[in-house]
Amino acid sequence: MTTDVTRLEIAQHLEPLFAAGPADRQTILTAVAPTRPEIGRVLRELPERQFTSLRQVWEHLPHIPVGI
Repeated sequence: MTTDVTRLEIAQHLEPLFAAGPADRQTILTAVAPTRPEIGRVLRELPERQFTSLRQVWEHLPHIPVGI
């Protein structure tokens, strides 16, 4: 498990995505593709479903710290 990825870092990349509406797992992974590979590895743990907010993402990633 990659522990050097934080919720703050993930949020920086996903907040603009959710501003446009719900996103599924593949849309989230595509949005973070240009970022550090560790972020994509963490987000691949998400289930195949529609997410309407970051809060729903966090429900599936409880082990990711807010910050370092």
